[in-house]
Amino acid sequence: MTKYLLILISLVASVYFMSCSDPASNTVQTYPPDTHLTLYPDSIIAPGSTSKKISWWGDSPQGFIAGYRISFDGINWGYTTKQDSTFLLSISGTDSTFKFYVAAVDDRGQIDPSPASNLYPVYNSAPTIAFNYNYAVPDTVFPVVTVVWNASDPDGNSTIRNIYYSINDTNNFKPIPGNLSQMTLTRDSGLALNANNRIFIKARDNAGAYSSTSAIPDSNKTFYVKKNTGRVLLIMDTPDLSQAYTYYGNVMDTVKYDVLDIKSYGGKLTPKIVNPMFVETLKLFKVVIWSGGSGNSGNVANFTLAQASLPFYKQAGGKIIFSSGFVTNTNPNGLVDNFAAIDSISSCTIGVASNPYDYTSPVSGYPTLTASGLVLGIKNIYFSGNVVKLYSRVATTGCVGENVFMIKDNAVNPKIVYCDIPIYVLNGNAANNKLLFNKILFGEFGLN
Repeated sequence: MTKYLLILISLVASVYFMSCSDPASNTVQTYPPDTHLTLYPDSIIAPGSTSKKISWWGDSPQGFIAGYRISFDGINWGYTTKQDSTFLLSISGTDSTFKFYVAAVDDRGQIDPSPASNLYPVYNSAPTIAFNYNYAVPDTVFPVVTVVWNASDPDGNSTIRNIYYSINDTNNFKPIPGNLSQMTLTRDSGLALNANNRIFIKARDNAGAYSSTSAIPDSNKTFYVKKNTGRVLLIMDTPDLSQAYTYYGNVMDTVKYDVLDIKSYGGKLTPKIVNPMFVETLKLFKVVIWSGGSGNSGNVANFTLAQASLPFYKQAGGKIIFSSGFVTNTNPNGLVDNFAAIDSISSCTIGVASNPYDYTSPVSGYPTLTASGLVLGIKNIYFSGNVVKLYSRVATTGCVGENVFMIKDNAVNPKIVYCDIPIYVLNGNAANNKLLFNKILFGEFGLN
C-alpha cells in the first residue's frame, strides 16, 4: 500500500511542477500560407490579348487568408483582398511575355515565402475606327464641318494613343488625342473652299499598331464646301421659296448675303450636329435672318433647331431677324423664349387682315408696311423687359384690342427683331420693305 501511495505522490508532483513551468519555453511551430494560381506553371498558355484576367487562391494551415501580395517583377508588390483581377498589360511591340507573382498573406501577417508564378504570353491587337454615319456631313456646307467616329481597341480603349485625320488625301495625316470622338474642321484646318472634300481618319495604339482607314462620305463620295461671301446669312425655313426669294432679293439688293435652305430636300442640308457645327456656321456671319412659313408644322420654322442654336449665336454677338408663323391653334409658349425676349404669345389668333392693309410703326424711322395679300395667324406677343413694339394689328372682333406681332428686344443696340408671321407676306410696298431692312440692318444692327 505504501508503494502505491509513493507512486501517486510522485505523479501529482510531476503534474504540479509541469503546470508551474514557463509557457514561453514551450514554443508552438507555425506554418506560412501556401498560394496557388488557377493555371499551374507547367500549363500551356496560348498567347492572348493584353487584357488578361488572372485568378488565384491561398491556404493557411493554422488560420485564414487575409489577402494577397501581387507583382509582375518580383520586386515591386501590391496588395489586394481579391482572388482575381483583370490586368491591361502594356507592350511596345507586337507581342511580349509577362511573369505574374502572387503570395498569400494570413491573418497573422505571415507571407508565403514561395509565391506562385506563371508566364503569360500576350500579343497586341490593332484598334478599329469608323465614322458614325448617323452624323453624316450634308452634301453642301459652309466651311465648318463636325465629324463623329467610333473607335475601340480589344486591349482597352485607353491604349489608343492618337487619332490621325487627313483632308482630301491619305498622305498628310495629322495627330489628335486618342480619347477624342469628334472634331470640327474649318478653312484653317485645310478644307478646300468652293470645292469637293473628303475626310479620312485612322487610329494608332500604344504599341504602334494602326487601324484601317475610314472615310466620310463613304463610297468615294464627297461633300461640297461653299465659301461664305457675305456678312448676312439668310436661313430659308419655308416652303414658300418663290415668294420669299423675291421678297429678300428686293429688300437686300445692296447687301451681300448667303443662303442656307434647311427646309428643302427633307432638311438634308441642315447639319445633324447642332453644336458645334450649326452654331459655328452661324458665327461666320454678323446677322442671321431666319425666315419661316405659316400654317402646319411642315411649313413653320424649325423652332427646336432655333432654340438649340440661337442662344449661343446671340451670346457670341450675333444679330437676328426671326420671322415665322406658328402651327394653327397651337400655343407656342416655350418655343422661342430662350432666344427672344418674350414672356408668352396669345393663343388667340386674328383672322384674315383686309386687303390691302397698312401697318404703321410707333417707332421713328420704321416705314409703313403693307399687306398685299391675305395675312393669317397674327398672335399678340406678351413681352417683358425693355422690348419695344414695332408693329401691331388692332382688332375689333375676335382678339379685340392691340395685337403686337413685331418687336425688337431693346431700344438701344438690339440683338433680335422678332415677327410672329412670315415677314415676306408684308410685301405690298417694295420701297418701304427696303427701308425696313435698311433700318434694321444698318441702323439697329450696325452692319457696314
